[in-house]
Amino acid sequence: MNGQTPFEGEGITAGDLRSLRYFLAVADELSFGRAAVRLHMTQPGLSQGIKALERRLGMPLFERDRQSVALTAAGRVLEPKARQLLAHAEEFDRFAGVLAGRHNGRLTLSFSRSGGIGLPTELTRRFREQYPHMTVETATGHTHANVEGIRMRTIDVGFVRPPIDGDDLQCSVIAYDRVVVAVPVGHPLADRPGVTPADLVGEPLVFFPRERSGLWESMLGAVYGQGAAPEISRLEPDEAHMLAAVAQGAGITLVTEPSAALLAVPGAVFRPFTVPVAVPMALAWRKDNANAALHTFVSFVHGAVGPAVPPSPAADAVAAGRGRDGQPSDGATVSRIPRSQAIRELRPTGTRR
Repeated sequence: MNGQTPFEGEGITAGDLRSLRYFLAVADELSFGRAAVRLHMTQPGLSQGIKALERRLGMPLFERDRQSVALTAAGRVLEPKARQLLAHAEEFDRFAGVLAGRHNGRLTLSFSRSGGIGLPTELTRRFREQYPHMTVETATGHTHANVEGIRMRTIDVGFVRPPIDGDDLQCSVIAYDRVVVAVPVGHPLADRPGVTPADLVGEPLVFFPRERSGLWESMLGAVYGQGAAPEISRLEPDEAHMLAAVAQGAGITLVTEPSAALLAVPGAVFRPFTVPVAVPMALAWRKDNANAALHTFVSFVHGAVGPAVPPSPAADAVAAGRGRDGQPSDGATVSRIPRSQAIRELRPTGTRR
């Protein structure tokens, strides 16, 4: 392609932009099946779209067999050009939408209480900044409350902790937050720079009721291993009361880094895991919600954060006394969310890595 855009001299059609989105989804996932799920389409439809693009360009973009998918040399050349073209197209569409008054809608969203002030609030701030004529109403709740609000249509979209149940909802993981351990001042673990899941065996755990949040399963599974949750010695309604109980010597507890950054309780200290342990943060919304503001927000978030990449799980860490190294995504080089707030980092609007 000699360094030129593949459509130079012929003009770019709406169909070309759609094909480029298909191409980038497969390039990101290196799987036609996962890319089809991400694009909310069938795999045969996606394959046909890629073949049409390859015919348009006169060259193959992927090498594929039953076991793997890889970019060809032409595909590797096209990838950065495609991202650039789509970024410009999305920027123009946003500008045209503002001029046409399309972005004067109303969106109701709810933050996750365990998310603290981090990625969700930064995303919302940027969205308001980019769509100043959009009315955004916010609330805060546990995952269970957010899911109920979405189902009852009192909110359009919520930040939640998977897993959540129900075929009526769409759930898209956008980030992973690190988990830290809170222990009483004077506890043997309080003087260590970091802890392992094995260090927690036999420690009384202060936690919250299971029905309050999807965080219950994801956090205990990430730390202790799936199906190996410890006995919970004391239940408290939320993180603030959990930490107060820890400060009183009732046991240890687990919270996300964003929560820890907000909730400093005298008598309790936070310690990180030596091998990162993290829990997912997701967006959830009703599949049948036709609110244009909702779909604008979802597209904005996906464009800002790109595909969420989890660190390696600490499975079997309790038994083995160690975990496997987890490498979170390195994100963008601008506008970063501090590591104390979230593993995921924002990308420039309209681009993905």
